[in-house]
Amino acid sequence: MGEEQVPESGPELDAGWQVVETGRWRGIVPLALAVVALGTLSANPAVLLAGVVCVGLAVARAATSAPDPSLACSRTVSDPAPAAGDRVSVALRVENTGEATLPDVRVADRMPTGLEVVDGTPETVGSLRPGESLSVTYTVTATPGRYRFESPRVVCTDRLGDVSVVGEPAVDETPIRCAAALPAAPGIHLRPPRGGLPGRVTGTGSGDGASFFGVREYRRGDPLARVDWARLARDGRLTTVTFREERAPTVVLVVDGRAAAFLQSPGEPPDARRRCLDAARTLVAGLDEAQVGLAVLGDGLDWTRPGTGRTHHVRLRQAIDDTAGAPGESADLDLAAAETTLRSRLPAGAQVCLLTPLCDDEVAALARRLDVSGTPVSVVAPDPTATATAGQRLAHLERRTRVRDLRRAGIPVLDWESGDATAAFRRGGWVR
Repeated sequence: MGEEQVPESGPELDAGWQVVETGRWRGIVPLALAVVALGTLSANPAVLLAGVVCVGLAVARAATSAPDPSLACSRTVSDPAPAAGDRVSVALRVENTGEATLPDVRVADRMPTGLEVVDGTPETVGSLRPGESLSVTYTVTATPGRYRFESPRVVCTDRLGDVSVVGEPAVDETPIRCAAALPAAPGIHLRPPRGGLPGRVTGTGSGDGASFFGVREYRRGDPLARVDWARLARDGRLTTVTFREERAPTVVLVVDGRAAAFLQSPGEPPDARRRCLDAARTLVAGLDEAQVGLAVLGDGLDWTRPGTGRTHHVRLRQAIDDTAGAPGESADLDLAAAETTLRSRLPAGAQVCLLTPLCDDEVAALARRLDVSGTPVSVVAPDPTATATAGQRLAHLERRTRVRDLRRAGIPVLDWESGDATAAFRRGGWVR
């Protein structure tokens, strides 16, 4: 919605409305006096008439007060839980519940970042008599994420266009939660520098497993199937066979959800943060034999503890979908504080897979610190850089340097330039 440049604002009205002077008729009084004086001195009736008109406008301006709107807003969506790619119709209705006519009303619905209008427009202009309403209807394409619409922006202007009031009438929250199914991903390994591949990890003690560990004296309660009957028959000793313990590894996916990761190559959607989330979905599906947890670096650190099973996969998918909405507001996340929180929650022996575009030094340093401290780290890094301009080429070279330095430190990096996540894992040799 095209809005005029407003030089100054006045006091707030009730319900949060802000008075704004447009300045359209600011010079009308001196102009009226000058034209009247010129018409009188020149005895020109046309000039004198123009002066009278200017005087009338000045009087009307002085007598006109700012609009005092009373509006009721409502918003409906056709499907609050669409599937990815579905079209969702959004309808916003603004009704004049006051007793005065509003001659000029401009409405703009404020959509969440990440939703794209494919039909209609979220803006409208009109006049509202008491009891009348304005409506806007438009269609958006659902993309994975959780989105909340903000209150619409409304501008009401008087008949002369001299004074406006600007506000954001309250409206019920209208969330849209679009879920993305986990892909049918192949088995994936992260190639950590220590700790082995995701899959069953062989322990150092006895327990349930398939690999022979040893023989010990029989203890009350041992399963009869584990009794070494051959030895009992041979020498009369009652013993129990034990096997080497097997346990699932623990992998924590750390997603860089900061505003700094909301980067995109010109003409190459989606942005790097959304590609990181796509890779996270692929890893949840591909690390089927691991206990998988999720940590999202945004305004703080959102944590989903590691686990396995279908219910846990649903929980992880929902956490990823919720992250896929608008980017974090804070571009200055204290990574040191987030790292401290992350370390306190990482289970013993956990591996970390950091999903980040690697477009700043801080996140690369985080990967090195975690790895040096004994937590195996691997990095999945979608590349959002371009090379069309000198500045873009510099950012591209700086990112390549970070990738090289991490690899020299023994940290595997999947440098993901294009294509979907599964194809990137295949090209990088990360598919089992």
